[in-house]
Amino acid sequence: MTPRRRIRVPGRGTFEYLSRGAGRPTLLVHSGGPGLTYHYLRRLLRLAGRDLRVVLFNPRGVGGSWAPRSASAYTVATLAEDVEAIRRALRIRELHLLGYSAGGFVALEYAHRHPQNLASLLLCSTAGSGADVDRANRRMIAAASPAQRARLRALTRARAFSNPEYTALSEAIARPFQSRFLARVPADLKATKPSPKVYRAMMTRSGDEFAVDGSIGRWDGRGYYANVRVPTLVAVGRYDSLYDSSAAMGRGIPRARFRVFARSSHLPIFEQPEAFLGTIRRFLRGLPNTGRPSGDGPKAV
Repeated sequence: MTPRRRIRVPGRGTFEYLSRGAGRPTLLVHSGGPGLTYHYLRRLLRLAGRDLRVVLFNPRGVGGSWAPRSASAYTVATLAEDVEAIRRALRIRELHLLGYSAGGFVALEYAHRHPQNLASLLLCSTAGSGADVDRANRRMIAAASPAQRARLRALTRARAFSNPEYTALSEAIARPFQSRFLARVPADLKATKPSPKVYRAMMTRSGDEFAVDGSIGRWDGRGYYANVRVPTLVAVGRYDSLYDSSAAMGRGIPRARFRVFARSSHLPIFEQPEAFLGTIRRFLRGLPNTGRPSGDGPKAV
């Protein structure tokens, strides 16, 4: 078992992290959520070796990491600056930044703010703006049954967001887009702990699972695409509600390689684990030959 560690970051306190492997290149992984611990991404530690260090960390407010009190402290921009602070504290000289789901927002923001410190960018199951997330939510509702939509409207009007029926209904509506191919909850997903405070501050202040009225609702990184100059992997499940947004990201980033997991929704790390890890491994191993755009179109795996 990889031991949990802590790193103190000047002006921010401590962050929990896991580290495996060695070498100058470091794959730093942002777990997103927003507000999820790194546990569901522990399979990425399998990529570590003598020539690659893999680091998973809990973002601010998550797990045992530093937790500012004010909800205003939880934005895509502040989390991106945390990445830079962690890079400095861990003395990462060759940074390969992977953002999963909402972690992709942070990774894209980091690429915009600190392009000189980035060797490559990996954007997995993610999107480029709060508007993209809102569009994905509307897609999920549109795919629900008429009975589900009617009951959702009634519960939303009543603002019954803490009602167990609302929780079960919202999960049922999202499941075909979140975990379509999972027969059971994987152990690493069970081990993952959410931070309701961070989730509310960034995604939904009201508790409405289909409203993006937190700080992410005001974030828009789509204008960054054309300026991302490092080799980039954009990877997404074919049934993910964010598929269209990821596809636009793959088209918009000049050096992006776009990969589609044909039998996955939002969790290809569990739905197609070998294909997911293999895609990341091949991307990282191919970086010495990425001096020019690949010209790759979307490939289903």
